[in-house]
Amino acid sequence: MLAEFRHLEERDPALMARITQLIARLLRDQFIHRGDHGSARLLDTLYRPVAVNLLRDYFDVAGYRLVVRESEGWAGLLPDLERMSAPRMRIDETLVMLVLRRLWEESVHNGDIEDGGSVLLTLNEAYAAYEDVVARGRRAAMPAAQFRDVVRSIERRAVVRLGAVEDDDMELSIRPIITVVADEEFLTHLEQLLQGAEFEEESAPGAQMEPELDGQAGDAESPP
Repeated sequence: MLAEFRHLEERDPALMARITQLIARLLRDQFIHRGDHGSARLLDTLYRPVAVNLLRDYFDVAGYRLVVRESEGWAGLLPDLERMSAPRMRIDETLVMLVLRRLWEESVHNGDIEDGGSVLLTLNEAYAAYEDVVARGRRAAMPAAQFRDVVRSIERRAVVRLGAVEDDDMELSIRPIITVVADEEFLTHLEQLLQGAEFEEESAPGAQMEPELDGQAGDAESPP
């Protein structure tokens, strides 16, 4: 694997530098979306066959699948669950993921869909849907400010995008990435929990989002 990187650097140093940036960004954020600052150029690099093939092999060694959805304008890493355990999330975070996935599906069903498969709502609408879900599970709802903080943490992975504050609310764009991090198996499992006894666990098998893929990684100078 390192030989392929060395050969590419000899043939095309500029491309190798962009691939290095891609590796660092994916390790830091897990997902890249064209709508975020500085992402379009990285995705254009990733769409090149030499880059996508090299990175698929590179991340496969680490136990991750590289998913590329050019039509939706994003790419990202998912854990290979045949080789590693499913990540765990706090119950509150897991419920927020459920709410976001449901809201995305409802909007798509109603035809309220933007370019690239994103749906546009508000943070207050999402919080109201969250309150409804936790009421069914007989669990106390987190305060609105904490809910916003959880959504912001999800935003750092490019799964959603929050707009500016206006009239005590914020625009919320839910991207189609939500369908792969909160897949059908995840939804089924969580629905079963909601229909059962009161939540008592502090964590549960979560969506396919890693808490930290590389700690506090920044922009690397060269691939590992």
